[in-house]
Amino acid sequence: MAESQTGAVYELWDVGTPFPDHTTMEDVPTMTHVSIERGEKGGYHYLHESSPAWHNGSLYVCWANHRVFEINTKDELIRYKKSDDGGFSWSEAKTWAEAPLGGSESYNHPVVTSEFGKLWGFFTRWDSEQPSTEIFSLDVSDRMVSTGVSIPSFVPFRAPEKMSDGNWILGGESTWFEAAVAISDGDDFTSWHVHVIPRPEPIVLKFPETTLMMLPDRIVAICRPNGTDYALVATSRDCGKSWTELQHSNVALHASQTYCGKLSSGQYFLISNSPAPDRRSLLSIAVTEPGAERFSRVWKIRHQAYPLIRLFGGFAGDGRTPESRVGHTTEWSYPGVIEHDRKLFISYTQGKEDCNLSIIPIDALRVRACWRT
Repeated sequence: MAESQTGAVYELWDVGTPFPDHTTMEDVPTMTHVSIERGEKGGYHYLHESSPAWHNGSLYVCWANHRVFEINTKDELIRYKKSDDGGFSWSEAKTWAEAPLGGSESYNHPVVTSEFGKLWGFFTRWDSEQPSTEIFSLDVSDRMVSTGVSIPSFVPFRAPEKMSDGNWILGGESTWFEAAVAISDGDDFTSWHVHVIPRPEPIVLKFPETTLMMLPDRIVAICRPNGTDYALVATSRDCGKSWTELQHSNVALHASQTYCGKLSSGQYFLISNSPAPDRRSLLSIAVTEPGAERFSRVWKIRHQAYPLIRLFGGFAGDGRTPESRVGHTTEWSYPGVIEHDRKLFISYTQGKEDCNLSIIPIDALRVRACWRT
C-alpha cells in the first residue's frame, strides 16, 4: 500500500479488482429499507445529517431540520425519533436541541453514541456563524442535556472510537476548510483536543468531512474531496496526534460525506456516493475481505433519481432567496452507521428532505478471496 508522498496515490481499493460502474454494480443481496421521517407541507422541508445509536434496547436516530431551506448557521435544530422494535416503527419526532439554547444561533451536524451507560450527543452549535461541538447526554426522560462543554471550531462526522492508547477519536473537520480529528483525554467525554490534518498547498478543501479507518498499526483518515473525484487520505501512527499530508486515493466518489468502520466479521466497510450520472443518486457500500486493508467488493444500497424532490428549498445564506430544488432528481447521502445484533443499521438523507434507514445482515456482506474467480 502506498505511503504518503507528494504525488503518490494511496491504494484504498484493491488494484487487482475492477471497480464496477453504475450500470453493473449489484445490489446488496439482503437488505431492508425503512422510512423514518418525511418532510411535510407546513412542517420541516429541510432534513439532513442523520446519526443512529442503540441505547438501552432502543434505536435512536437524530438529524438536522429547518422549516424552509438549508442555511447551517441560523435557525436549524436537531430532532430525533426512537424505535423499540429494531427500526421498523418509530415514535413521533421530538426536538433535542434548538436555538437560542444557551445563547446559540443554530444546531446541526449531530453525532450520537452510547458509551459508559449514557447516550451522548455531539451537536454542532453555531455562534456568530462559527461552529463548535457542544456535548450533551440523555436524561431519563429522553431529553438531551448540555454538559456545558464544547470543542471549539470542530464539526463532527463520525461516532467516537477508542484507540489503543486509551483515548477516543472523532472524525470531522475544523470549520469548513480543514480536515480534522478530536481526541479525548481517556474516557472523559467532556475533554477533547482538535488535531488538524495537514495538506499540501495544491489541495484546497471545502467541507472536508472526515471518517476513520482504524487499522491495527495506523489510522487512515478518509476525507471528502474538493475539485477532484477521488477520496483524500492521510495516515497516523501515533493515535491521531500527528498525520501525513492528505493525498489522493484510488477510490472514486462524488463530493459528499463518507462513513468507514469495521464489522464484527473482521471486514472494513466504506459507505459513499459512488460515481453515477446523477450526482448523489448512488449510495454504495464497499468492503474488504476479513483481515484485509484494501476494499475489493462494492454493492449498491440505493440507486435511483426518483421520486423528484417535493419540498426542499435549496441552500440560502443570510438575506438570500433560496434556490428551489423542488422538482429536481433526488439523492441518497450523508450516511450514519451502527452495527447491532449482527446487522448494520445505516441512516441517510433522501433529497435533503427525508430520513431513511437500510438494515443489512452482516452475513450479506461476507466476501472471500475466491469470489473473483
